[in-house]
Parts: sequence; structure tokens; C-alpha cells
Amino acid sequence: MSRKTCCWVSAMLAALMLSGCQSMNLLPFSGDESVAAEPGTLAELQPAAVSPLAAASGAVGLEDVISGYERLLPLLEDPEQIIRVQHRLADLRFQQAENRMTEQAVDELDVAIDAYQRLLELYPDRETNDRILYQLARTYELRGDTDAYLATLDRLVTEFPDSEFRVESEFRRGEVLFSNYDYAGAEKAFDAVIQADADAPGRETFLTNAWYMKGWSQFKQGDYEPALISYVSVLDIVLPGGERVQNVDGAQRTMVEDLFRVMGLSFSYLGGAESVAALFERTGRKPWEILVYDRYSELLLEKELYSDAIEVYEQYIEIYPLSRWAPRYHMNIIATLQVAGFTASIPERKAEFVDTYGITGDYWARAEGEAFEYIFQQLEELLPELANRHYVLAQKSDRRPKAEEEEYRRAARYYGEFVETFPSHEGAPELLFLLAETQLELRQWRQAIQAFEQVAYDYGSHAQAAEAAYASILVWRSYAETWTDLGQAEVDALGKEQQQNRVRFVSAFPEDERALNVLYIATRHEFEQQDYRSVIEQTGKILAWQAAPDVSLMTEAFLLKAHSLYALEDYPQAEVAYQEALLIMPPQDNRHSGVIENLAASVYRQAEAHLAAREKPEAVDEFLRVGLAAPSSSVRPNAEYDAANTLMELTEWQRAIDVMTEFRQNYPQHPMIDTLPAKMALAYRETEQWEAAADELQTLFDLAETDEDKRETLLIAADLYDRAGSREKAIASYRLYANSYPAPLDTWMENANRLAELYEEADDPLKRRFWLARQMEAVDRNPDQADDRMRYLAAEASAVLATDVLTRYNGIALTLPLEKTMAAKIGALETAAQAWQRTANYGISRFSTEAGYRIADIYARLGRDLMDAERPEGLSELEAMQYDLLLEEQAFPFEENAIDIHEQNASRSWNGIYDEWVQESFGALKRLMPGRYDKPEVTAEVVDELD
Repeated sequence: MSRKTCCWVSAMLAALMLSGCQSMNLLPFSGDESVAAEPGTLAELQPAAVSPLAAASGAVGLEDVISGYERLLPLLEDPEQIIRVQHRLADLRFQQAENRMTEQAVDELDVAIDAYQRLLELYPDRETNDRILYQLARTYELRGDTDAYLATLDRLVTEFPDSEFRVESEFRRGEVLFSNYDYAGAEKAFDAVIQADADAPGRETFLTNAWYMKGWSQFKQGDYEPALISYVSVLDIVLPGGERVQNVDGAQRTMVEDLFRVMGLSFSYLGGAESVAALFERTGRKPWEILVYDRYSELLLEKELYSDAIEVYEQYIEIYPLSRWAPRYHMNIIATLQVAGFTASIPERKAEFVDTYGITGDYWARAEGEAFEYIFQQLEELLPELANRHYVLAQKSDRRPKAEEEEYRRAARYYGEFVETFPSHEGAPELLFLLAETQLELRQWRQAIQAFEQVAYDYGSHAQAAEAAYASILVWRSYAETWTDLGQAEVDALGKEQQQNRVRFVSAFPEDERALNVLYIATRHEFEQQDYRSVIEQTGKILAWQAAPDVSLMTEAFLLKAHSLYALEDYPQAEVAYQEALLIMPPQDNRHSGVIENLAASVYRQAEAHLAAREKPEAVDEFLRVGLAAPSSSVRPNAEYDAANTLMELTEWQRAIDVMTEFRQNYPQHPMIDTLPAKMALAYRETEQWEAAADELQTLFDLAETDEDKRETLLIAADLYDRAGSREKAIASYRLYANSYPAPLDTWMENANRLAELYEEADDPLKRRFWLARQMEAVDRNPDQADDRMRYLAAEASAVLATDVLTRYNGIALTLPLEKTMAAKIGALETAAQAWQRTANYGISRFSTEAGYRIADIYARLGRDLMDAERPEGLSELEAMQYDLLLEEQAFPFEENAIDIHEQNASRSWNGIYDEWVQESFGALKRLMPGRYDKPEVTAEVVDELD
């Protein structure tokens, strides 16, 4: 090549290289926008600097560049330049194919693939073949040929372990292997990225994602603990120094949030909260550790795994009890319990919060800043809540002294701690008031008085000041009740303090209407001491006060007087005092109903006094007067009930019925309402009101608790309906009994028999026969239990049913064709005979003799019917005679049977049985065998003397 040509080639080559670079925009593997280009990779290639002249000449098209390289290639002689141009052509063709795939969805990557493969075939030992493999891998990846893509990457990392593309290639291998579910292979590939030298190209870029994907690969294999270690490495990189997640860039923030989620799943698989602690015991404390606890607990809450979330909070608090997050997590536990509906332990958790973080706890002295403010806010709500709760529980302790005292002590503790923690709080007076009340319940007299006085006099003018001052007076009076064991000097000193307290009240609150109530308080105290005669005397003074007391005080005086009179059993005077109190008591007074109750009780007690004196008529009048004096009282129902009982004792049946009827109408829900049916049934029976008595027994039947009680009640009710002539109700009751109580059998039989009789009276033969059949079935099923009466009833029922069968038999006439009607007649004969035989089997002579007669007559009837049977028409005299003889021959056996059975029946007379049916059998025998049974009786004369 001439020197001139060489210069031209060199210039051409430089221009093409420049234009080729301008036309390329090679990036890393597709789908990885989060990984930045690294120095030394094809992804780093940037447009070369362009001189103003070149820029002015206009951009060169990609196809022109390719065409230029193709024209240049034959002119090159330097092997290195040839390889460079061929490599460049391959890259340009890849770029061209990529553009067309992107713009036109046309796959022309084969050209680039062939070019890269040809370079590798022509120059297999070239040191820079790792770049060609890298680009070839990108080409396969763009095409979507995953197998070729992975194989090319495998070759690159195997043949070029020191390649600048190795780190990225290992990462891409890991991605493909992970997508192919080869998690173990993926883990090794990602680990190769992690284990690469710190200064290896691409390691810093891929390190975070490699740790992240290694963790996912381990997770997919069920290696949760190693996975967690990998995730820790990610967080160490992404959140150095405990940086806030919100400050992490968008892509990595998504990764971090996903990482927290998979860490949570791993913790759950490893046993929950303990696995979190185990992780950080292994890795050491981390500045972002709280985020793991936070996100894990959020995940558990999202999945409604409330108990597991609580364990996470508890685990953190146990490990870091002095952390600023500890009190927040404690409240999170409470909130979680609330959401989960596990409310039973919430009060205990709240109490633990106060114990741990309150003013008496160790945390309080160390708390500062935001943590202290948070605790302050929580205590402001929790202390009153806990105090009020224990106060209420104390009041609901069902008079269990120890439980009540313990609840009041807890309430006092929280009330006191609130006042100590928030001495200037606007709610302090109210809670201090409650503290005083609680201390009062605990009989801590001095403390209660002090607290009430603080409320009254230390917080200026406020709504509860007068109440507290007055309460202190009441506490003093209660406190005075405990002085009985003190010496006189000490009692006098305390009395002086008590008096000072009263004076202070009047001085501080002169307009308070209770200032004049000191005398009333003294009177009340005497009432509480049960000094009722003194109370009566003192109330007289109050009612005669010169400056007339107000209505309320007068009401109180009347009530105290009435209560005292009642306590002294002066019930007539107590009744008067209660009436006087009611006359002046405002209707809206919530004690109104209670006073009415006391008034009613006073009248009721007068009735009881009459009963005690055996003055029953007077007692009835007083019992009924309760309703007149206090119609709305709860005592009235009991009084009227007692009046009814007393009237029953006096056998004033109709009056008792009237009182009980009104009682039932007025008090249908009264506890004693169910006792009325028995009483009213007795009263109705005594007055022979049978149906009404039975109706009451029906109610009593519904109320009965045992089957035996129900059975006996129903049986009596049925009998009473029967006696009253109420056939339908009687049938219903007997039927219910018969269907419900098969035992005892004798009673059931009588019940069923009466039921059949009632159906007969009602002209309902089908139902009558149903119950007749039921009687027979009962005896047949229980032969060992059947006595003579039951067999008699069964036999009687059987006779009725057998008579029905006999009637059907008698109704069959022997007509032509004789063979057909004879067959029906014979069938009916057998059925009728069996029915009467069943009657006879019960062994009751009354029905056995009838059965014997009926069976014999059945056979005799067939013989007669044969002789009376219809003759064929057109018979000659001879034929008629022969036909008659034939019928006689047919009838003869039946007559013989009839005679035998009649004779058996008649033979019963030898055993002393000579009832109508035996007589009927004798009569039949006379007709059937007159020569034997219809002879005149021969009487022989007695010869007294011998000739």
C-alpha cells in the first residue's frame, strides 16, 4: 500500500471511529436501571468530543458508518486494526439491530450474534475477548434467549476470572439463575459479587443488590437465618448511621421496604420475636435496629397476628428497657390488645406502664426531651383512668372486704400519683376529691380530711370547693365514730378540731344552704348510731325551728322521724310520718319511690302484727290496704299475695279467687306467679268450678318440671274437664295423656278407655275404634303387666272390633257364581273367627262366652247361608234336588263345627258360668239338635215309704 493510501486509510479509520462512537449508546444489560454504568465497561461509553468542524458537517447515520467500516475493512493490513474494525462492526450491527427491534419490533440480532461469534472463532485467544462475550451476552439478553445468555455469562466468568466485567456478569448470572428457580446457584453467583476484591470494577455498584438478592436466594431455600445476615448487610449499606428510610432514594427505598417485609416473614418462620433478638445478638446492635422491630410488628398487625406483634414489642422492651422507644412500644402493646379484642389484660398493661415510666419508676429520672413529653402525655390519661377503674371495681366488689379494700388502695395510689405528677393541672382538684373519697372508703380519716380540705381551701374558688368542705365535715363525723377506745383528753382535742372544721366551713361558705344543716348532721349521726328516740326528739326541734327550714330539710327530718319510728316498730306512727314526708317532698326527688316503699312496708308490718295476733280477717284488710296506701310500691304484690293465702286459710274461696285473678292480671311477671295455678285450681274445685280448675291445671302442667308431675296434673285436668262436661277439652287432655305417658299401664288403659267412650259420645266411630285398638295393643305388648281390669278393657275393646268384623261377614250374601261369593264368605269367616278368638284369649269369661257363641254362630250362619244360597235358573226338579243335596253336604261340616263350639261354650255351665251367652249357646243347640237338647225335663218323684 502506498504511503498516500495509508494516510487515507488512517484518516478514514479515525473518521469512522469518531462517527461510530457518536452513533452508539451502549448501556448495561436491559431491565437494570438501578445499576449505574461503571468505568471500564461498555456501558460507560459516551459520545466522543466533536470538533466544531465535525459538528458543522452534520451527524453521520448508523448505516453510513457501517458501510464505511465495510469499505475500509478490505484496505486494512494491520491485524490489530482489522480486529478492532471487525469488533466495531459487530457493535454497530448490534446497535442497528437493537434500534430496529425497539422502533420496528424486527429481530435482526442474528447479524450481530454471527459477528461476535465469528470474532471469537477467528481470535479465540485474544485477551480482550471478555468484551466480546459481554456484548454477545447482552445480545442474547436483548433477544430473550435466556439459555444462551446464561451460557455466555458462564463462559465469561470461567475464562476471564479477572475480567473487568466479571462482577457484573456474576450478578447477571445470579439474576438468571434466580429467575430459573436455581436458588442455590443464584446464591453462589451473588456471593461471588460480594467476595470480589473491594476495588474490582462494578463491585461497589452491585454490592447492595448482590447482598439483597443473596438474601432472597437463601430465603427461597428456607435458609432464613443466613438470609437475615444478608439483609443486615444491605441495611448497613443503605442506612448507615440509622438514616431515615424516607431519606433513601426511590428505588432503594422500595427495596428497603421489601427487605423489611421479607425479614418479617423470616422472623415468623424462625419463631417470631426471639429470632429478632437472636439476630442482633449475632450481628451486634445496629443504629437502624428499631426499624426492624417497627416494620416486623407492623407486618404482624397487618396480618392480624396480634399476639406475635405483642411479643415483638415485649422483646424490644426487655432488651432495651431504657430506650426512648420502650414507652411507645408499651402503649403499642395496649393498642394492639384493644384492636385484637383482648381487653382483659389492658388494665394490667396500663398499670405496668405507670409503674415503669411513672414518677416513682427508674425511667422517670432518666427520661428527657421527646420521651419525657410522651410519657407525660400518657400519664395524664392513664392515671385518672386507672384510678377511676379501681374506684368503680371497689364499689362492685360484692361486699368482699379484702377485695374492696385492695381496689380502693389502688385507686388512692393512682389519684395521689396524678396530683403529685400534675400538681397544677386543672383536673387536680377533682382527682384530689376522688382521692379523699377513696381514703374515706379505706377509713383513712386523717388523710381523707386533709385531701378534702386541700380541695376546699387550696385551689381558690371552684365548683367542688364547697362540696369538699362539706365532705370534710361528714368525714369528721364518721371519724368521731372511731374514738370509742381513745382517752377523754384525746377525744376532746379531736372534737375541737372537728368544731374548727365546721366553723371554717360556715365562714368560707356562708351562702351555702347546708350551713344550717349542722344540727341535722348531728341528728343524722344519732340516727346512724341507732339512737332512735333521740332522733325523734331532735327532728321535733328541726321541724319547730324558728326560721322555718326549707322543704328539703323538713323532708329529711320527717324521714328520719319515720325511719326511727319504723325501727322502734311503731308502724302506725311511722306510716303517718312517711305520709307527711311525701306531702312536702318534691315529685322529682329521687327518693320518692323509696319513701313510698317504706310507707307500704309500714302498712304491711301492721298486717303482719294482726297475723301474729291470730287476727286473720284484719290481716287480710291490712294486706289489701297496702295497695290503697302505696299503689306503686314493690311491696303491694307480696301483700296481695299474702292476702290471697290468708283468704285460702280462711276458706273464703271466691274472695281468694278474685284476689288471685287480679294479682295475675296486674303482675304477670311476678316471681310467685307460677304458684297461683295450684292455689286457684284448689279454690275452683272447692267451689265446683270444674272447667276453670282444669284450666289452671293445664297451666300447672306447662310449669311442671318433672314428667311425673306433668302426668299427674294432666290426668287430673282431663278428669275435671270430663266432670265439667267439656268434651272437647277432655278429649284433648285424655289424648295428650295417652300419647305422652304410656306408664303406668293401668292408668293409661283407663285413660284410653275413657277417650274411646268420649269419641263414642261424640259420634266419631273411627277415633273410638283407634283407641279401642290401642288398648288391645297395650295389653298384647305387656301381658305380664296386665291385670284383670286391663284384660277386661282389652277384651271389651276387642269385642267391639270383632263385632265390626262379624257385621262385614254377615253382610256377604252367597249369590251366583257361588264359588266366588263362597270364597269371600270363607275369608270373612276366618277373619271374624280370629277376631272373636282374640277376644276370648284375654280370658275374661264375660267376653269369652260371647266369643264362643259368636264363633259358633259364624259357622252356623255359613251353613244357613249355604242352604239359602241363590240357585241357578233352569234346573229340572231332579237337578234342583241334587243341587240342594250338594249344598246340604257343603253346609253339614259348618253346622257340625257350630254344634261343637256351642257345646264347648255350654259346658262352661258346669263350672258355674251361666251368663246370657251360655244360655244363647243352649238355645242354638236346641235349634240345631232338638232331639238331644230340646227334650222336656223329667222329674222323678221321691218315694218316702216302701210297700
